[in-house]
Amino acid sequence: MPRWKELPDSLDPRVRQLIVQLRRLKDRSGLSLASLQDKTGYSRSSWDRYLNGRKLPPRAAVQELARVCGAEPTPLLVLHEVAESAWQQNVPPGREGPRGQESEEQQKPEEQQEPEVRGTAPESAPPPPAGSVPAPRPAPTRHGWPRRPIVLVGALLIALVALGAGLVVLNPWWDDSTPTATSRTHGAVAGSWAPGKAYSCKVRRVHGRLTAGYSQSDNGEYQESAHGWPVVEAQCLLTARGFSPGGVDGVFGPATESAVKRFQSKHRQDPGPDQPPLAVDGIIGPHTWGVLRK
Repeated sequence: MPRWKELPDSLDPRVRQLIVQLRRLKDRSGLSLASLQDKTGYSRSSWDRYLNGRKLPPRAAVQELARVCGAEPTPLLVLHEVAESAWQQNVPPGREGPRGQESEEQQKPEEQQEPEVRGTAPESAPPPPAGSVPAPRPAPTRHGWPRRPIVLVGALLIALVALGAGLVVLNPWWDDSTPTATSRTHGAVAGSWAPGKAYSCKVRRVHGRLTAGYSQSDNGEYQESAHGWPVVEAQCLLTARGFSPGGVDGVFGPATESAVKRFQSKHRQDPGPDQPPLAVDGIIGPHTWGVLRK
């Protein structure tokens, strides 16, 4: 299978994260762009734009890709929510906006579209008889509500664990420990992490260990595609140690992985005389946590 083109450096890390996962899903399925065109209704050229970062794929395209590849769509849709927010904030020059919700193939030709049904103009309606009471206006129906319902972010975040089965293996993604007094200094409580937000860092030493107060994780393994408070904690610690992950948002993307590798390379021999050197693999495991908190 041909190698992918490098994604543009100007691409927001949150958008990059979505595209990387979509590429992995396509590669695992073995489907070509032509096959995706046949199976999803989105053209080959559309998929080429989506998977090379020139246009943000619409939500429906993400769902279709998950369907034809036999993957759980919910984790990808969470990444899409984050990516869409980032894309709307700053659409890169030369790239299309995110709102093309239907492909050329899915749009009906104009002559085949059903005629629009219009209500009678108010001025053409006959006036009510004198003394009559106007009928009450019907209550708004569900058709008048926004097309996308408000979704509890927490439920979607829990569903992200499904990526471990479909795309990558993470153990675990979430820090299940009870929040301590230190974590409350940031006003953060377990379960309130949300995508698309930036978090401040106040790293301090408590009982001989560095902490940012977001997570007390020491044993979990976190790598690219992980999300949550432990990732916020790690990003703060990396920043404090001089290895910027490009932002503190709780999303373990390529920039965070690069910062972890630089940290591991610089502090390879720091675990101690009786411990093996740090592996430069971009994964935050127990040994890397230990050195980060020194």
